[in-house]
Amino acid sequence: MLKDGYSGFRFFQAYEPQDVATGSITGVAIDTQGYETATIVVNVGTATGGALSIDNRHQLMLEHYNSTTGVLAWSECYPSQMIHSVIGEAGAYSTLNSGIFQSIGSFTSFASRTYAVGYKGPHRLIRLRISDVGAPSTYSMGAIAILGLPANWPVNAVVG
Repeated sequence: MLKDGYSGFRFFQAYEPQDVATGSITGVAIDTQGYETATIVVNVGTATGGALSIDNRHQLMLEHYNSTTGVLAWSECYPSQMIHSVIGEAGAYSTLNSGIFQSIGSFTSFASRTYAVGYKGPHRLIRLRISDVGAPSTYSMGAIAILGLPANWPVNAVVG
């Protein structure tokens, strides 16, 4: 039987659509158990007011729930645990384990786009975190998580 693009994936709201101004905001925890792939897709709308630059930017980050240290806590993913297409190994303005997969630092270059990151790390729970540097513009953003290659197929029942 041919697997289609609906029945073999599970979809979750990873971050409720809303305006993002300043401060660190975390998305919903996504449990990847029973799936071999996990992708978070962020939809970035238009910007209003404020400023965007290297000193005033939003950062899209991927975190996982790390319990290997003996302390249960969220931590940023390493570049080797993420699949993304930004410039630079760890994303613009990032450090080795920052979890940054995209920095939004300009009105025209980053607005009205989608950004995606895949997770290939060892932990079961992942989430999106949006942080800011300086006082960036307000953007409208929302995100979904797509889990694929399920152990038990089909995931979504076909209606019809």
